[in-house]
Amino acid sequence: MKKVMTIFGAIIFASTILTSCGGGSIESDAKKVAELQCKAQQLMKKATSGDMSVMEESTKLASEAATLSQEMEGKYTSDSDKQKFAEALLKEMGNCN
Repeated sequence: MKKVMTIFGAIIFASTILTSCGGGSIESDAKKVAELQCKAQQLMKKATSGDMSVMEESTKLASEAATLSQEMEGKYTSDSDKQKFAEALLKEMGNCN
């Protein structure tokens, strides 16, 4: 279980770092990524509580978030846009339950 959490944490960390470079409308793109990451985190919490049936879906969502982040990477090239996206993502991630 500890290994699974480490892998999941690495995926979330990588997708968060990658999202600092992406977005369409900054706020809406940040919201899309945050929603995927939040769902993945919620499922991972269930898995750590013993419900391993959600592990595959959690991993899939985390992977989707990372893929979306990579797609957005080229959208924002200026440092100010990258900063705005990072701030918007942190704000949206703050809304995770």
